[in-house]
Amino acid sequence: MSLLYRFKPRKDRYLSTITTLLDGAGVTANEVTALGLCLALGAGLLAYYGHLYVGLILFATSAMCDAVDGSLARVSKIGTDFGLYFDGVADRFSELFFISGAVLGAQVPSSAFAVVGGGFALLLARIYGHAHQWGSVSTTFGRPERLALLVAGMLSPAPINTLLFIVAGLCCVFSSVQILARGITVQDERREGELQRGF
Repeated sequence: MSLLYRFKPRKDRYLSTITTLLDGAGVTANEVTALGLCLALGAGLLAYYGHLYVGLILFATSAMCDAVDGSLARVSKIGTDFGLYFDGVADRFSELFFISGAVLGAQVPSSAFAVVGGGFALLLARIYGHAHQWGSVSTTFGRPERLALLVAGMLSPAPINTLLFIVAGLCCVFSSVQILARGITVQDERREGELQRGF
């Protein structure tokens, strides 16, 4: 399980007041996800125009939307495959928007794109696993760790920032390998079950 995802049940309790209010007002998890994506786009524009720290605050607000949308989906008990995919894709594009603005306008090194590449690799591994019905796969590193390393990198001088960005990307690759390894195990178990039924 992702190191910081261990706090997810506690997170849902802390956010219960907000998510109950949002659910009562008819706000959906997908709407919160869309809001987070828009905020990340704004954060990227701020960073592009040289306001990295203000953009970083707005990006953190965008990440809070990501924390709320999952809790809201669980409270409303309306979880769909579309919502699952939309959340994952929106998270990656949120990171892409902000990092692009920071690299192009705020003199953040292009090594920050290692975070984007690793994030998309992890997303593709999760989508592939979901499509092949491998079940839920817990990984050592998830979005919370990636964002923590990204923010630390944005606030650090060179060459520490590059090191943190590369570590974040490698953590994503490691988690992708964990998912694919789980898939190989699931497929082997299925083949073994089919052989046993054949006898």
